[in-house]
This record gives sequence, C-alpha cells and structure tokens, in this order.
Amino acid sequence: MKEINLANLSEEELAAIKALEKELGRVCLVAVEKKEAFFAVEAKLGPNNWVPVSQAFPEMAGLASYYADREDAQAAKSSLKSLLTGRPELRPIKKPIRIRKI
Repeated sequence: MKEINLANLSEEELAAIKALEKELGRVCLVAVEKKEAFFAVEAKLGPNNWVPVSQAFPEMAGLASYYADREDAQAAKSSLKSLLTGRPELRPIKKPIRIRKI
C-alpha cells in the first residue's frame, strides 16, 4: 500500500486553506503531497451521475472511497460488490460501481 503524505506548507498556504475552509463552511481540507494518481471507487446513481461510494451507501459507516493504490481500490470494489450480492437485505441498494483514476 502506498503512503499518503501530508504536504509541507508555508504559513501563507495554511492561511489560504483555512480561509477557504471558512468560506466553504462544514468542510475540512487536507493538503497531501501529489502522487501519480489517486483512485476513487464510485457508484452510479443515474445517467452520468457517479458519486463516491461513501456517499452512495451512507448506511455503511466507515466506507472509504479514495485510495493511493489501484490494487487497494480494486480490492475495496470487489469486497463491496460481494457484500451487496451476498446479503439479501442489501440487494435493493446495489448499484454499478467503478474505479476512476484521479
């Protein structure tokens, strides 16, 4: 698993992030070092409407949507699909799931 490292920011950059957080309201921004890519596990809610799985399945607390490694994202997608298929009470909320490179 690849590490996600916090970015080393100047005081001015931190102040800019804090100002943006204040403007956005109930949002916490986290600055991390850029990597080649991050991978999002997303669920389809409608035509051309893909959202992170944590938003698509709010009843599943602690569900992660973002990964630094494609293999970790693929494992999470497979596990979620197996869970949704294997438990009859969860079948009604089953949705198409994809991995998107960010």
